[in-house]
Amino acid sequence: MGIEAISRGAKNVYFVDKSFDSIRLLKENLALLSDIKEKPVIKRQGAIEFLTDFNEDPFDIIFLDPPFKIDTEYMISVFNLLNNIKIIDKNSVIIYEFFFKRDIEKEIGFFNIDKISSFGEKKVIYLSIR
Repeated sequence: MGIEAISRGAKNVYFVDKSFDSIRLLKENLALLSDIKEKPVIKRQGAIEFLTDFNEDPFDIIFLDPPFKIDTEYMISVFNLLNNIKIIDKNSVIIYEFFFKRDIEKEIGFFNIDKISSFGEKKVIYLSIR
């Protein structure tokens, strides 16, 4: 999604992932793009660490694509941070991709579900601030 955003002219794109292999693959794919006007920021760290340290303007869009087996408590912490710090505003959209059998109600407690899409074994929901 981030590479697609870059190709469509997004001004600021942040990629955050703990996995060395994922970061390496991301850099290889980014190298294939020829006309990048704005360079993305790549952070090899966890989402909680990134969100805690972030102090710039609110995001328009946040795309969360954690591993399917991620701990529910971790995702609750991520959504709590999103709700409690000034990283989003009333116009922000959070897109959350997860395994279709996952019960995410506890995780997203503070947010409205605006849209749900299903793709095989994954669901994608679009969230906004209540």
